[in-house]
Amino acid sequence: MNKNTQVPALKDVSFNLEKGHTCAIIGPSGCGKSTLLYVLAGMLKHTGGEVTINGEPVRPKRRETALILQDYGLLPWRTALQNVSLGLEIRGFSRKEGLAAAEECMKELGIWEVRGHYPAQLSGGQRQRVAIARSLTLKPDLFLMDEPFSSLDALTREGLQNTLLEFWKKKKSTMVLVTHSIEEAVFLGQKILIFSAGPGRILHTVENGEMGDENYRNKPLFYDRCSRVREIIERGVVQR
Repeated sequence: MNKNTQVPALKDVSFNLEKGHTCAIIGPSGCGKSTLLYVLAGMLKHTGGEVTINGEPVRPKRRETALILQDYGLLPWRTALQNVSLGLEIRGFSRKEGLAAAEECMKELGIWEVRGHYPAQLSGGQRQRVAIARSLTLKPDLFLMDEPFSSLDALTREGLQNTLLEFWKKKKSTMVLVTHSIEEAVFLGQKILIFSAGPGRILHTVENGEMGDENYRNKPLFYDRCSRVREIIERGVVQR
């Protein structure tokens, strides 16, 4: 095989997400979900088509875009408070401004009491809250999340899903979530994009208008919607 041969990660992907809405992307491993997220973040250059945010071409280092990764991205030699203020420090804010914004966000997420702890001293849920708080200090209008809760136990994961839902209701930021969990996609995505195996194509878009109800998990419609998403994934063909 020619070493220079390019293998496309995505094919004919087209969708629109209204400002202040949420979108969950789900599909098999290797279908290009994370690639799409990095293109939206301006970290990967798209080789075809057009990608716009608020009507403008996507650009690298867009200040209003926050990316939250599965591995948290915390620096082990910095305390929780110092990790949260890091984003603003990198952008040239004063230490005082960074710490003030960090305090506000950590209190909002209920982790102010662990501000002096290092990442190794925190639980997985606390580390994820620190990562989310760091993103909140930037006051983003677009949240991109790449399987942020996948390494957490079920109860901690549901707790953070609830936290994220509460945050979205307050801030109304646009959110795009990549996940392997059908239940997570249905709980957090107003629009659910179901991808095929790579190169990733959108098999189907499920509109999920009931998202936003904190008791959604306990309702029959939630299970019906999960079953529908699972059926589409297993069938693996484009629905028209």
